[in-house]
Amino acid sequence: MTVLGAVCLLALAPATVADSGRFTLYKLQHDVGAETYSWVSAGGGRTLTTQWAFRYLGSDVRLEATLETTADGRPLRLRSCGQTSTLTDVDLDVELDGARATVRDRGRTRPAPASGDLFPIHHYPPVALEEALFRYWLARGSGAAVRLVPDGAVSFELRGRDTLAHASGRVVARRYSVSGLLWGRQSMWATDEGRVIAVVNGDAELDRFEAVRQGFEGDLATFVGGAVRDGLEDLYALARDVRPVHEGDYAIVGARLIDGTGAPAVDDATVVVRDGRIAGAGARASVAIPKGIAVVDARGKTMIPGLWDMHVHFEQVEWPAAQLAAGVTTARDVGNELELAVALRDAIRDGRALGPRMLLAGLVDGAPDGLGVQLAGTPDEARAMVRRYHDAGFQQIKVYQSVPPALVSVIAAEAHRLGMTVTGHVPTGMDAFQFVEAGADQINHVGFVLAVMTPPPAPGQPRSPVDLTSGEAQRAIAFLREHGTVLDPTLARSEENVHPKDSLFSVYEPGAAKAPPELAEVLNASGSPGETAGRRMAALARGLPIVNALREAGVPIVAGTDLVVPGHSIARELELEVRGGFTPMQALQAATIVAARAMGLERESGTLEPGKRADLVLLDGDPLASISAVRRVNAVVTGGRMYLPAPLWRAAGFVP
Repeated sequence: MTVLGAVCLLALAPATVADSGRFTLYKLQHDVGAETYSWVSAGGGRTLTTQWAFRYLGSDVRLEATLETTADGRPLRLRSCGQTSTLTDVDLDVELDGARATVRDRGRTRPAPASGDLFPIHHYPPVALEEALFRYWLARGSGAAVRLVPDGAVSFELRGRDTLAHASGRVVARRYSVSGLLWGRQSMWATDEGRVIAVVNGDAELDRFEAVRQGFEGDLATFVGGAVRDGLEDLYALARDVRPVHEGDYAIVGARLIDGTGAPAVDDATVVVRDGRIAGAGARASVAIPKGIAVVDARGKTMIPGLWDMHVHFEQVEWPAAQLAAGVTTARDVGNELELAVALRDAIRDGRALGPRMLLAGLVDGAPDGLGVQLAGTPDEARAMVRRYHDAGFQQIKVYQSVPPALVSVIAAEAHRLGMTVTGHVPTGMDAFQFVEAGADQINHVGFVLAVMTPPPAPGQPRSPVDLTSGEAQRAIAFLREHGTVLDPTLARSEENVHPKDSLFSVYEPGAAKAPPELAEVLNASGSPGETAGRRMAALARGLPIVNALREAGVPIVAGTDLVVPGHSIARELELEVRGGFTPMQALQAATIVAARAMGLERESGTLEPGKRADLVLLDGDPLASISAVRRVNAVVTGGRMYLPAPLWRAAGFVP
């Protein structure tokens, strides 16, 4: 196998094609490309060759894999090379020979035990390779999990049957839940004979991903809906199994209280919880504990308001449990499949599922080739998108990259008319000034702000570093302050993108070491190569004090992670803020009261004061002494129900 960039040249002997097919690939239900495959028979064996090619957000993703088997399907060799997403790649060669397996992974060779039945496959595989694995499982009696090489095991659980439409007539497909190929569970549809029709899952960059066999594209809504229903059933089971350790009326006593208002911490404090609200909070001597209610001894702990993550994409049902385990009690989802986002929000709100309270920003991108399927190319389409989200109970609209600049003011006017606000990326063809002047209330990602804090570069030249004393920087700061523009800088996501690719990500984000192996593989494949990483890390370091300067000038800064390590990265966001000059109190407020104000919910959340929602976190440590203490969650309270983090972490596949 020869690797040329992301292209693998795999030589195959001439043979007769025995089977072939095609899958349409989707991101958030938008057609982005295809996977094509063929099986050939030659020399007493069979060989699968599969290739996928898709384009996502301006980047091409290419992958080619071959699987060699005996005539009866026993795997002999896998070769896979290319990209599993725009962020991750694979270069894997596995040979099985009796009781030995030889694994060549990115040029490194190692032996692996190979006793018993094994199947060679990598995480986040192409669909045709997964189909071969599924048929291997069926041939062995559809029972125990199949052990994988290089590592792991996969299991298939039958969840139901769906009737699908096809040109040749109706097809009844079995719907499975697949575990072990990627982080969390994947939904898969297949015939009794083992022909895979569709899969729905999060992909290697944690986006919603669908693949549908040619001829069944008209059933996409069935696949999306089935995956949502099965995912919610898993969440309902989690809520039944993971019970609160305290609920109803109770008092938490003895903790050090940081109420989020900016007031000094109060030692030996009491917080009274009644009917899901805070009935009293303050020094023990000043708060009466009603007779007969339970008392929780929190001596040695620190109590803070529940954290807000203002930039999430819950495109897998495993996200809410991880976020709640980390102390996140409110999360703003700023781009998701409408069906999944609404279902998750409603299930959590109604108490049927565990997770943070969800606030939703509906994604609108430009037609015809934007992100997702909520696309607008005309003013009427733009207004219709806004109304659809409003009617579904969304608080915001998120403008995305390819929205035509002329439509931003149309979207903003309709959103404001309906009582919604507007956030998002600055579309191509606009700058941050124009975006805000067109009606945007908030901006996602600090890069869009940094771009207007320096003079325009000469053609073909990079931008110069920001000089905070320059006229351009001072103008940008004053403009954002005067317009009250809210910024979620997503520093943790920036660090994931720019850190050295040859380093374990846990060097920067320790939570990555606790991630399930399928997710850890993705995280450790992130980053920038060689000298590029050094330049980008230096730029990130320069950017941290700029975010603090914006805050000091009065620009509201809120904490948001944008994926990265589920749950853990909210702590990393605060750590990076403090590194840039925030005090620990200011960082905590970015993830509590400042975020609540940005969403107009400061009267019911964001601080620990009487009358507000009982959303709080007990920590083993003092975050005012070290902001990293926010990683040491002892218990989390959401709407008055107190949970221990360990069961939630385990439910999301993490080591507690």
